[in-house]
Amino acid sequence: MRPKKYPYSGKIKKQEKPSDVTLPDLVVLPNVSFRKELIKHVYTVTRYHDGCTIIRFRIPRFLGAYDEQRVEVKLSYEETLKILNSY
Repeated sequence: MRPKKYPYSGKIKKQEKPSDVTLPDLVVLPNVSFRKELIKHVYTVTRYHDGCTIIRFRIPRFLGAYDEQRVEVKLSYEETLKILNSY
């Protein structure tokens, strides 16, 4: 099949968006965001510097093993806890 000479001329086709797509609930912090389901896997919240906090996640894997993730948030310790406790 031979390509069209002017492929973009003419009427623009209307694209339909699916209506049943739901966006996940996110916990939004200044430089990072994560799904709301991860809040139950928060292991520790520690103060690192004056304006910085470290959040550690322990996400369970198969047969009792854990996958540890570390997130550095550029927000004070008190404000970070206030946001996390609101969810």
